[in-house]
Amino acid sequence: MKTLTLAIAATALSATAALASGDIASVDRNGDRFASFAELTSTYPGLTASDFRTIDANKDRRVSAVELQAPEAQSIVNRHKVGANGLLDVAAVDTNGDNFVSFFELAGAYPGLSATDWNEIDGSEDGRLNASELYAGETQVILDRRVADRTFVALNAVDTDGSNFASLVELQSAYPGLSSLDFDEIDTNNDNRVSFDELYDIDSRTILGRSVN
Repeated sequence: MKTLTLAIAATALSATAALASGDIASVDRNGDRFASFAELTSTYPGLTASDFRTIDANKDRRVSAVELQAPEAQSIVNRHKVGANGLLDVAAVDTNGDNFVSFFELAGAYPGLSATDWNEIDGSEDGRLNASELYAGETQVILDRRVADRTFVALNAVDTDGSNFASLVELQSAYPGLSSLDFDEIDTNNDNRVSFDELYDIDSRTILGRSVN
């Protein structure tokens, strides 16, 4: 009996370790068994630098399997989970856990969502969306138009060192196609860092839009 108990315990531990390893492996691109900010945002679009700092409990600027499995970390990454078609599911945008999606929750996930869009989506006109309404064909068409709006990443989403500026490396984590020449065009004052105003300049947005891939 003791041998059986030990075997069961060992199996349970192995299963737990496999689950944690598998989760970190799904975001660990370089095989170091940790997840960097860039690695996490490639899997969870919309994850901000503030989110990353919350997940990174020991503040070593990388996330371990244990840190990623923490309840608060799971809550954060689930908010940024994206489906195969690029559209978010109910659990990913339902921030208050009521199993419905409000206008503000949906607009937080899809910047640019208008009141007109919402009125078209909310078929029951009860001021909230259930899963059926969210997955309706017309809703998916409307939200699909807003996926493009999420390709522009906010400054705090790439500012991993908390400097309130974005470096070339930080921008490249969100825009892999960005070259040093592109960065020089965005960095209008040539101080080797991009400020809020420089990032949101119309010319910068054009450059970043073509550098997503």
